[in-house]
Amino acid sequence: MKPDSGKVLIHGKEYTTVASRVAKFHEIHDCTWAITTEVLFRDSEVVVMKASIWDSEGKIRATGHAEEVRNSSTINKTSALENAETSAIGRALAALGMAGTEFASADEVAQAIQKQGAHKPSDGAMESLDADMQIVVTDTAEEVKVLMAGGKTDEALTWLEAAMLPAEAKIACWSLLPSHYRTAIKKLQESRKGSKGLIGMRNDLP
Repeated sequence: MKPDSGKVLIHGKEYTTVASRVAKFHEIHDCTWAITTEVLFRDSEVVVMKASIWDSEGKIRATGHAEEVRNSSTINKTSALENAETSAIGRALAALGMAGTEFASADEVAQAIQKQGAHKPSDGAMESLDADMQIVVTDTAEEVKVLMAGGKTDEALTWLEAAMLPAEAKIACWSLLPSHYRTAIKKLQESRKGSKGLIGMRNDLP
């Protein structure tokens, strides 16, 4: 697809961007038709938007709805409303017949892919702990980093085991360590027969 075509190929399917749909809409209908948006619901967690397309006689010809969860991606933490509005407009225009080969817009698909990649096993682990435990986890991770930086992997593993952190705290602590430290510690743990100190920790974090 050409960069200026307004169309994007994602996994072999053709999607059009919302911006290109809106531009085409105004090109076809000039100023006689209109697009309006409305916030149906908004709180600290979710935003729901509705977009309506009105013809020159004041009749609604198509609508589109979209929901965005604020904590589902980094961009949604600050721009959930804007993303929901864009998706709602795109779906309304698609309902009007202005789309690529797929109903969803390129914007929606890109956001969905980003969200799938945004979630990790450690998401929310630290936030789920109380303030005192967060301090313990942070201090434990920092001490492990110091030991690992000095090449003391054995001491680092011993320190983690001695901390006796509960499951969620273990995951939170593990997520604070660089991946190469986790890999080294995991290998040492596996070499220790019957070692149980790090059960519940994950080595599949980035």
